[in-house]
Amino acid sequence: MNLLYALFVLDILNIAIALPVFSAFVRSVGGSPFTLGLINSSGALVSLLWNPIVGSLSDQVGRKGLLLKCLIASSVGSVILAASTSVWLVFVGKLVGSLGSPVGILLRSIVADTYRTSEEKKAFFGKNGFFISVGFLVGSVSSGFLSEAKNGFAMSFLMMAAVTGISAALTYYALTPDAKKPKGKKQTDQSLLRKGALELKRVAVDIKSISWPRYKNLFIIKAGYDLSLTVFTANVGLIMLNEFNIQGRYMGYFLLMVSLLSIAINLLKMKLKNVFDNIPDLQLVISGCLMLMVSFVGLSISTNASMFFVFMVVLCVPRFILDVKLPEMITIQTRDDDRGKVLAAFENVMPLASFLVPAVSGLIAEQYGQRIVLISATIPIAVSILVAYTQKSKRQ
Repeated sequence: MNLLYALFVLDILNIAIALPVFSAFVRSVGGSPFTLGLINSSGALVSLLWNPIVGSLSDQVGRKGLLLKCLIASSVGSVILAASTSVWLVFVGKLVGSLGSPVGILLRSIVADTYRTSEEKKAFFGKNGFFISVGFLVGSVSSGFLSEAKNGFAMSFLMMAAVTGISAALTYYALTPDAKKPKGKKQTDQSLLRKGALELKRVAVDIKSISWPRYKNLFIIKAGYDLSLTVFTANVGLIMLNEFNIQGRYMGYFLLMVSLLSIAINLLKMKLKNVFDNIPDLQLVISGCLMLMVSFVGLSISTNASMFFVFMVVLCVPRFILDVKLPEMITIQTRDDDRGKVLAAFENVMPLASFLVPAVSGLIAEQYGQRIVLISATIPIAVSILVAYTQKSKRQ
């Protein structure tokens, strides 16, 4: 279904546009590393509460309507950011935009609803990785150049609003109507806010009802990966800005090279599909985790921009493996009756990490520097693969 590929690309495009500019933008309105961390943590808290509500609710009333509402919220948040002239307005824009965070959850749920067999789902995610890499390239490079223009930050955020607006239009006019329908008049007449309030009460029950032994190893690895990645993303922008003076179009050039390599990796994987298919999924994931740790160590000891770039390139390989393989594995394992809540819980690991890490790492970075924080990114992923491997050995 070509429309689903387009919606995934637009989603990553929206994320990628913010990546090169958000840290510099917060600094431009008077924010510090701690302020940036606090803003990111607050947005993550909204996602942490909102994702399971939307995921569970989508199992009952369908995906399309909720996807449309989340896209509109994301677009409104971007418009507020574009108009922001103070840290407080940035804070508000981030919170509103975070209501759009379940978009990825809903899209993956729609994929699982649309493609019934494991082979079809694997084929979709295999191709989708290439398109996502292209979307990341276009988004990050565009905003990197835009940020140097007059009112460049505002233009970048308006571009984000336009992207989510296009996604909303495609969802409304072209996405196939839900197979699931609201059950009963009373439920249909309730507002989304009221449904959300009722659903929040059910979230704890839903989480308990998940068949945790079925998914536990994937959740453990996902937790370690997301914690490590959050430490990295919370600090890498400021390292590039403060230590190597990489910003504006140079940030665009930097991310362009990284993105081109990511696309090359995707193409290579598609060419070597039979080779990758013969590697057990868990073995491939653990290999990606180990390579991720090597990348973080290399980045933390880099003494110049060239060395830093080399390890950013190395980082593309494990990120591609983990970003594609983990969602693919969890999506394939889910069942029709628990798909929304399991995928929501799985995706909620990142907001939890993003809530816990940025403010703390920002405070530590102000005292001891970003390098110390960056080397600590190896710890969560190392612990997670050790625990997951131990759990697997016990079951055998």
